[in-house]
Amino acid sequence: MPAATIQHTTTIDAPRERVWDGLQDPNVWTSIGPVQKVWDPQFEDGVLTGFQWSTEIGGVVYEGTGSAAVRERPGRYQLVLDTSEVAGTITVNLRDRNPGGTEVEVTVEIRSKGLLSSMFFPVVRRAIDDSLPEQVDAIADRLSA
Repeated sequence: MPAATIQHTTTIDAPRERVWDGLQDPNVWTSIGPVQKVWDPQFEDGVLTGFQWSTEIGGVVYEGTGSAAVRERPGRYQLVLDTSEVAGTITVNLRDRNPGGTEVEVTVEIRSKGLLSSMFFPVVRRAIDDSLPEQVDAIADRLSA
């Protein structure tokens, strides 16, 4: 099955702890990589541990789960995504940047699981390739406000 890894890095004028805390808002994950809608978030001690999400492939909406596999405050947060057609991860690595800023590196790994998504995978990959920089920069703007 086809797979792809797409990455974008930006800098936010905010400390890592504030950026990491901002990643706990489920709405931040809407429109990152293949995620188009998020609902039913789950939290544990104020940390986002999972949610339901959906994506559209070839005119069909697929629903799935997102679960936090890595929750290392304030340095790393990783979500595992799964639907019947696509699966993968979104990993955010946070690094200090002087003075007082944070480098945000977002890596989306996605793979096809089903026949339909395999047929549309080049379109899905191109859409993520084209949109990830804008998506990550939008998160940076939101989290630095």
